[in-house]
Amino acid sequence: MGNVGAFAPIRDYVETLVHPSAQQDTLTAGRHRAFIAPRLIGGVVALAALPFYLIVRGTPSSAEFVVFGWPAVPIFSACFLSRTGDCESAHLISALALAVFALIAAVSTGGVGSYAVAWLVVAPLEAVLSASRRVIAMASTAALGIVAALVLLGALHLLPARGGQGGSALAALGIASAVLYAAALALAAENLARSRSSLLQAQEDRYRLLAHTMTDVITRHGPDGDVLFASPGAEALFGVPIPALHGRGLLQRVHVADRPAYLMALGDAAALSESRSAEFRVCRDGGSERSNAAPFVRIEMQCRPLDQTTGASSVKASGDVVAVLRQVTRREQKESSFERTRTQFDPAKKPLRKSA
Repeated sequence: MGNVGAFAPIRDYVETLVHPSAQQDTLTAGRHRAFIAPRLIGGVVALAALPFYLIVRGTPSSAEFVVFGWPAVPIFSACFLSRTGDCESAHLISALALAVFALIAAVSTGGVGSYAVAWLVVAPLEAVLSASRRVIAMASTAALGIVAALVLLGALHLLPARGGQGGSALAALGIASAVLYAAALALAAENLARSRSSLLQAQEDRYRLLAHTMTDVITRHGPDGDVLFASPGAEALFGVPIPALHGRGLLQRVHVADRPAYLMALGDAAALSESRSAEFRVCRDGGSERSNAAPFVRIEMQCRPLDQTTGASSVKASGDVVAVLRQVTRREQKESSFERTRTQFDPAKKPLRKSA
């Protein structure tokens, strides 16, 4: 609890940096937080460590100056995302900055054999969190281009020689920082995956609750009309286990005289990609507990193509149909009873009494 309380102000501050356009979606807001927090905190920590390094090391070389000056770029990219809300551009800026940093550091420390080349591997990993193929392609192309440039410069003997003991210390620092940065990216990816899994689980729980509480039955049919899926309400409506309705199970329970209308509605919905409706009678198993129930119930079915329901834009449709079934017998009985009651008490429809 103490650790949670200690990090609460940082978490709250990062939350205020999330762009308003991203706060409406939980997953998008989590992606923004995963981008802003490590870059902002890591950049500030790296810049704060610069004075201590100067005390121990003395006057920095040009390569060391680049290493300690680079954390300003992640801070800039985090501020850019906070101001604009453009996650794709922010990831692109951060990935390209990593590639440019690796190029400058590698040129100063020995070329393609430099420790800074490890940062070229981190650049595409940085782009992965953007969930954009364009950003990933650009970051990977930039990394490969820099490798080719370093090889070419090395072949032309235009690169300086590697440093001595100081260069070894700087190499250790550069590799360690690359590993830590990659670890931060891995933690961010794991956090996003966990958030996405939690959201999907919550959404699945809501759909499951809705499916168990709604009185209407949702079914999915193949192109030939076979039942592929039936919601939990089907068991209460038809009085049989749901597996008994799969395949031709539901068709076999439809009244023989109503089967053409049932099959025609499903067939037209699949073939014509249009919504169709039909009413038919279905045999319901009552058993001993339903001895007083009617052997047939009247069902109203509204069906439409699955591709139209899900908004799929594929050229080749699946041919499956989604249907919503509800019992209309009770409704018709209520309407008939209401009509008889209205006729009975309506003065205009009462027969006139003969006067004596």
